[in-house]
Amino acid sequence: MIRATPSRRDILKTAFATSLLSLGPAALRQGGAQSALVPVQMGIQIFTGAVATVWTENKIPQKHGLVVEGKQMPDGRSVRDAMISGTLNAGTMNITPFIVGAAAASLTMVGVVSLGGDTVGVMARKGAGINGIADLKGKRISVSTGSTTANIFIQTVAPRHGLKPGDYQLVNMRPPDQVAAMVAGSVDAMTSFEPYLSVAEKEGVGTMLMRFGEIDPNPTCLVLGPALIEKSPQTVQTFLKAWLDGVEFWQRNPARVAEIIHQQYAGAGYSNVTREMAENIVKQIRVRPDLTPQVVDHIKTEAERMKAANQLRAIPDWTKVIRADLLAQARA
Repeated sequence: MIRATPSRRDILKTAFATSLLSLGPAALRQGGAQSALVPVQMGIQIFTGAVATVWTENKIPQKHGLVVEGKQMPDGRSVRDAMISGTLNAGTMNITPFIVGAAAASLTMVGVVSLGGDTVGVMARKGAGINGIADLKGKRISVSTGSTTANIFIQTVAPRHGLKPGDYQLVNMRPPDQVAAMVAGSVDAMTSFEPYLSVAEKEGVGTMLMRFGEIDPNPTCLVLGPALIEKSPQTVQTFLKAWLDGVEFWQRNPARVAEIIHQQYAGAGYSNVTREMAENIVKQIRVRPDLTPQVVDHIKTEAERMKAANQLRAIPDWTKVIRADLLAQARA
């Protein structure tokens, strides 16, 4: 009997199959899991997304075999809009842009980046004769319209001190321009966040009237796109396991965290933010990743308020856009 000489292709196929069998079932499963991971394009607010910045800078996702490209963005609204357009599939944002994104495109909150109530507040220009919130009556206050910080002031802080819309004048302004406006005297006060508050205080431009932590936790939301959750649950679980490692890193390495934050400020052109200021800002940030009932209720209450004020067309389906179960699975 004449046997056909095996072709080079047949030999290669046989060798490949043999090598796969030698790996064993466990190795095959691991290889399949790794190949199931998809790259994550993540938008990070340049300052309030500090926890995510530290997470990516320390390459914690890569230790789990996950590729995460962090993109610094000016604010949560920019992150939200990029996620809605499909440019990003993950991001950090405060609750106002999250609620809008959840209602418009089912952007989904899977955890809490940080509680930053103490990193935001209202500050008066030095020499403006303002000693308390009530003294803001008749004054010009710079805000970033539509931001969570502005909403906290308008909806909670001002009414608690007897101020109603019309008692003061709001001036819409980009956060980077607020300190300069105070110096120029074109505004009497500002609602803003770190590092602008610390810079203004250090340079003798303003005096803190109130930090908002005592009345509002100001959660920064960890948000994923619905397509990522639906199409790649393995990526989501790996992402969240890596995130929990990042939380542990933040809590155990305050000096390294402060160093990264200080470098971030310097890289963004804020050479007047000292290492000591960065350390103080880090101390103001509470890193607690869980979607507690208190945080969820806070978000739902804000959504109801926004709808009543015609700032939101419809309340999101909370069962779809707040997924505490995913982080619980990652912990298991």
